[in-house]
Amino acid sequence: MSKITLTALAQTLPSTVPFVGPETQERALGKKFKARLGANESLFGPSPKAILAMEQAAADIWQYGDPENYDLRNALALHHDIDPAHIIIGEGIDGLLSYLVRLLVDPGTPIVTSHGAYPTFNFHAVGYGGVLHTVPYKNDHEDPQALITEVSEVGAKLVYFANPDNPMGTWHSAKTVQDLMDNIPQEALLVLDEAYVEMAPKGTAPPLNPETENVIRMRTFSKAYGMAGARVRVCNWSKRTDQIV
Repeated sequence: MSKITLTALAQTLPSTVPFVGPETQERALGKKFKARLGANESLFGPSPKAILAMEQAAADIWQYGDPENYDLRNALALHHDIDPAHIIIGEGIDGLLSYLVRLLVDPGTPIVTSHGAYPTFNFHAVGYGGVLHTVPYKNDHEDPQALITEVSEVGAKLVYFANPDNPMGTWHSAKTVQDLMDNIPQEALLVLDEAYVEMAPKGTAPPLNPETENVIRMRTFSKAYGMAGARVRVCNWSKRTDQIV
């Protein structure tokens, strides 16, 4: 029997386990945790209205979901006062990051992020052959100016920035984030992860402007809305990326 081999790229990747789930750790320890803090899950849980809606929908679980997510996309578009054509629904950030990197990254493509920022982005970037360039944190915050400088120096195609930041829990003002969006080279696509923005102080998020051609903004129901198990993630795609998709 001939040996089935991985691709040349896959063979270069180190063996790694990015996250060990709490259930796995509990089984290894032989006891339950007193609290689950590692994944930043909301202890308040989802809204009673969300629970009721899920209960009512459970009887239809035999059906495939609407592949266009028409109702959800239009409800979100109405909530944010933007065109639903600029919204894409995904099965969690891993799925959306994977699709994004697969669409845009070739082996050798330079990509910029902060050293120590959310590692899942890095796994996808390297997994498709991208070359990571990192900049250090500044006073426990991601450093927008350093990111801009690094993008220009290496000719990066993607740059990842989270506001508020995971894992540090720090954040920048809407003005600082808007300056970052305005000054990133047009040849680079800014991935702005706003998973925690609903829990940040007022004035943290700039207004949504889907016409900005080189920015993708990610939102989620997993954190503030307490629906991590539903695996619903929202992406606000720019005009240019709509054309790519």
